[in-house]
Amino acid sequence: MEYSVSLASLPEKVAIPDRLRERMSFDAAKQKLTYRGFMTKCTYDELATLDDDADYRRALEQLFVLTSREIAPQPHSRGLSGILLVTAALALLAAAVFWAATHSSQAGPRDQISTATVSAAS
Repeated sequence: MEYSVSLASLPEKVAIPDRLRERMSFDAAKQKLTYRGFMTKCTYDELATLDDDADYRRALEQLFVLTSREIAPQPHSRGLSGILLVTAALALLAAAVFWAATHSSQAGPRDQISTATVSAAS
């Protein structure tokens, strides 16, 4: 992918390194700084040291952020993972209900509360 940002002029000190000339260019007529592909942090740092001009640095930073989107993880839909999560939750709930049902029917006499009636004869 190719990314472009506005830049009124390229600072005089900035000479695009030979190894990056196929990836980075400046079009003075359109006032656009362009970069092709993903810009690594190392490349960004190298280009940032070429000049302290605030507009150049801002444009370079914008390009760096734009190119980072190329490799950023894309948000996934909840499709299959959501279904698996709901299925696991329902299975856990069913297991808990089954456990409670089987253990409550095995209650012994000591687990049952007995009621005794005491009457006093007068």
